[in-house]
Amino acid sequence: MPEFRISVATVLLLLVLSGCAAPASPDPLGLPANPPRPATCTPPTSTDLTTAPGWLNRIASAPGTVGLVVDDGRGRVVSHEATTPFPLASAVKVVHLAAYARAVTDGRIRPDEPVARADWERWYVPGTDGGVHPEALARLGNGPTDTADQVVSAMIRESDNAAADWLRGRLGDEALREAAASAGWADVDLPSFVGATARFALPDRASAGAGRAQIATIDAQLGRQVADDPAFRVEVQRRYAAAAEQDPERFLADQQRWTDTTAAGTPVQLLRLHRAIATGTVPGADIVRRQLTYQGPTPGLGTIGFKAGSFVDVVTFGSFVRRDDGSLGYAVVLGRDLPLLPLTGTQARGQQTMALDALRSPAGFDRLLCVA
Repeated sequence: MPEFRISVATVLLLLVLSGCAAPASPDPLGLPANPPRPATCTPPTSTDLTTAPGWLNRIASAPGTVGLVVDDGRGRVVSHEATTPFPLASAVKVVHLAAYARAVTDGRIRPDEPVARADWERWYVPGTDGGVHPEALARLGNGPTDTADQVVSAMIRESDNAAADWLRGRLGDEALREAAASAGWADVDLPSFVGATARFALPDRASAGAGRAQIATIDAQLGRQVADDPAFRVEVQRRYAAAAEQDPERFLADQQRWTDTTAAGTPVQLLRLHRAIATGTVPGADIVRRQLTYQGPTPGLGTIGFKAGSFVDVVTFGSFVRRDDGSLGYAVVLGRDLPLLPLTGTQARGQQTMALDALRSPAGFDRLLCVA
């Protein structure tokens, strides 16, 4: 399914609103009650989710569709639906990245390990990822092989699903679970991106009424079948394309239902992992930070490490910020059941602007506090 990446260079919008200070929390990730709201809060009225005010209004008007935790690193934390599972889309790939870094540190994989492009592309079904795989290949250039580090970079920069599935296959599920657990994320819900896509294209392969654990097993099996059986891969591509062409409206509606069955996690689980990466408490954190901060410093804010993701009605963002003064802040925002905007990531701009605004200034934090 399509995934979208938004440049943080587009999210430097500054909004001005005065607010008041709040007492520090002794344990930011213990999720204490939110600080008191500012004395003056202006209710947001915009419904434009390409903007920060639109997302603020979404939290206020449809609170069950947004989950978040923002820790400014200076004693204030705001949370909303923070322990509620949401579809993660490609934001979950930070788990794969942490597992890769741990494996490099342990000597189980080398960054310069050659990866045959044909092996990577066993996990790819053309026409099902919004074109991100061809974008990754265009950046990496022609050639029969890439390095493991290059494949991982495609997973982060272009959000290539095939790269994530290749890495899961290369390292094994236990490696991903250990990486998540090292940051306190127990029982992580591991995705098979191509397996979930195959299940969407072949709905008869899914059990009616299956729970998430059973669906995850089905997806893993289908994903392995895509990788091992070229004829099955072609059939998935054919069925997916036929569904999109024959009835586009039903196709989008089916996608919307499908997103609810994909890998999920809570805002606080994702935030804990980003915090562990930023503070260096997970093995190979420097490797993870190098990949997540590939865009370099953002003037006036600092260096942002992030992984975002989108499905047709899901937009997700997990991040940390190392400010110019050396302080750290963290933000996770997960949105679901959003207005359908196929093949566009514009909603992500507003989401990310809102999150980074809250880390950029006390006024931005207060705007979020007014609606959370």
